[in-house]
Amino acid sequence: TQEEYDEFYKKLFNDYRKPLFQIHINAEYPLNFKGILYFPPIRSEYDNLEGQVKLYYNQVFVADNIKEVIPDFLLMLKGALDCPDLPLNVSRSYLQNSGYVSKISAHIVKKVADKINALYNTEREKFNEYWKDIRVFVEYGCLRDRKFYDRVKDSLLLRLTSGELVSVNEYLESAKEKHEGKIYYATDKIAQAQYISMFESEGIKVALVEGPLDFQFVSMLEGENNVKFLRIDSDLADALKGEESDSFSDDSLAEIFKTVSGVENLKVEYSALKDESVPAILNISEETRRMNDMMRYYMQNGEDMQMPLGEATLILNTRSSLIRTVSSVADTEKKTNGAKQIWSLALLAQRTLTAEELKAFLMQCYTTLEDSLKK
Repeated sequence: TQEEYDEFYKKLFNDYRKPLFQIHINAEYPLNFKGILYFPPIRSEYDNLEGQVKLYYNQVFVADNIKEVIPDFLLMLKGALDCPDLPLNVSRSYLQNSGYVSKISAHIVKKVADKINALYNTEREKFNEYWKDIRVFVEYGCLRDRKFYDRVKDSLLLRLTSGELVSVNEYLESAKEKHEGKIYYATDKIAQAQYISMFESEGIKVALVEGPLDFQFVSMLEGENNVKFLRIDSDLADALKGEESDSFSDDSLAEIFKTVSGVENLKVEYSALKDESVPAILNISEETRRMNDMMRYYMQNGEDMQMPLGEATLILNTRSSLIRTVSSVADTEKKTNGAKQIWSLALLAQRTLTAEELKAFLMQCYTTLEDSLKK
């Protein structure tokens, strides 16, 4: 019974917490071994992620935590294995070179994948609850073992900014009408709140991709599937665009934005967005974005420095009354000051401002406030 499984876990590891779920293995010829493996709960990133699998020979304890038997991406598992075909006096060199041990390891991977798929298909609500604990191990396993990925690929989940969990296939199916073959994602719910709001208001779901492991996992999914991951501030989705009849262009204003931005290769485009409240959005190409993110995560000195914008496009919303007002201003100085403030706001929605950028932005705000009060 489930109570017996839980009680066995507590006695074996002196752990008061209940495991998430267990896998009962009863392999017969030609492998001939038995075992129970548990997925322990991971309450926070500071938890000890190292598991413990006890090895037995006909119920005689042989060794503790034999890592050669368990694939590295499953080392957080806890449990017990009874392998009567192993020698009682087992050595590291034997375990590393034994075909029998490698077959046990492959069988464990298969059973873990079968359990994940079974939970996904028959106990979806429970599986969603477990996902926050097992996600990192499943993703790492997919990166390490192609066979494991092939087995669980239909059970992989994406966490959305709304908190909902959907499979990759479910996301792509719901996206067919608006953005087929594309998965839009965010890396920070707070910093990218404006972009998230724009996408969600048009019924576009946004996935959360956080951390270097997720970035590698996303790249792998793109390579294995006909799908493209795009960060919400790297591509202007067609669903966000309004009627082109609302568009206009102002070459002089575009040149002013290029000057005040200080970005050498900045592109300035005009587009009618459905959301009239957003005057401008700054998009950075997905390729530049990923390169910057990887450099930031893997910088040896650990400093938090701003990466170059690279291929950046500033999109001015022609349905915004603010953009139309700035465009109509005849005074070049006022027009430039307005462009500076709009640029700073667009940049602030994209990333944290540097010390110099923040200082300049605050001075702009103070001046604008003072001018408005004098009128």
